[in-house]
Amino acid sequence: MGHTLPHRTSSPRTFSTLLCLFALSSSTLLLADALDASAYPAPSIVPSVTSPEVRQWLSEIDLSGAPSIETNTGDPPECPTVVADGVCYWTCEDCNADDVVTCPDKNVWGITFDDGPTPATPDLLHFLQEKNVKATFFLVGGNVVKYPATVAQEVQEGHHLASHTWSHSALTTLTNEEIVAEIRWTEKAIFDATGYRVRYMRPPYGDVDNRVRFVLRKMGYTIVDWTGDHFDSNDWQIPQISASQVMSTFKSAITGYAATLNNQTNGFISLEHDLTEVTVSIAKAVIPLGLARNLTITSVANCLGDKNPYANVVTSTTTTTTTNQVMAKPNSPAVGGAGASGEGANVQIKVASHGGASRGQHFLMEVVRSSRWIQKAVWSSVLGSLVVGLTIC
Repeated sequence: MGHTLPHRTSSPRTFSTLLCLFALSSSTLLLADALDASAYPAPSIVPSVTSPEVRQWLSEIDLSGAPSIETNTGDPPECPTVVADGVCYWTCEDCNADDVVTCPDKNVWGITFDDGPTPATPDLLHFLQEKNVKATFFLVGGNVVKYPATVAQEVQEGHHLASHTWSHSALTTLTNEEIVAEIRWTEKAIFDATGYRVRYMRPPYGDVDNRVRFVLRKMGYTIVDWTGDHFDSNDWQIPQISASQVMSTFKSAITGYAATLNNQTNGFISLEHDLTEVTVSIAKAVIPLGLARNLTITSVANCLGDKNPYANVVTSTTTTTTTNQVMAKPNSPAVGGAGASGEGANVQIKVASHGGASRGQHFLMEVVRSSRWIQKAVWSSVLGSLVVGLTIC
């Protein structure tokens, strides 16, 4: 005579199988949320100015007052024999107009990295986190689409994101409309990857004149150059020049600045690249030199004291409440769109605090940028709880 088995709602094996399937399905949903390359222009190519997106962005900007300055040729362009009055060409005559070229306080190193993200960037981020250093990353739009998770990591770890155009083309060689396309597509990619709308940029090669400045300012951008040739690492030229030569030049600039600190009135902004393992190794070698000389190494936004370095975030803090307001995401990727609803509509988070928000509260405010990012945070939390399910699959 058989025994009647007690009823069980599920066996450990059944539960683990269901957990595994749920975890895998959650992973698939997150992976599907990666940026769709087909929704953006081809990388490394100047975007078309006739696409619906660019036409919309152009309709929102009045470029009628742009200076009449001829476009240049070459990538990078060659300097003309004579630069006409009123051009103010940074690359060829060190005319920076109101571009940012230094940190206002002495003993401050504004550290920047161009051309990423790349496969070499995560190693740099790990090093920066170890040294508790925050940097500004001038991002190439085409690379953002390739590596959106790296860009998200950069901002989550407290670094400052900025634009380095879509295709890394010299801006003085482009038309006004092409400049708009380069900047807005990059802006859109960074926003789609992080929820932040950048408002700082660096022209590739430092190639900027008053016509380019006019267009960039119309889009609300702050232009960042660097503190002269001695703080240009030229690391991107390796192996055309040796890594030891790059190190020697950069080391001389840092030690020379530190040795004459009493005579300095400003800090400096350096130019480096997170292009390859070699360029990252240069950064990993020179940063300790600055720290050993008690230089404050930080992002450009921090060195300027800018508490709101993004166009769509307004932060105000009192002794009782910390408020982080995320402005509406418009239907088009351009800045604006007040009164929008649905995805990216206005979000306000008010966190009660006693003398300031806690670290966890600040983290929450950093994560919540739009409904898209709330969904990401939820799924990330779900996956974290389901690691055990993955291990038994």
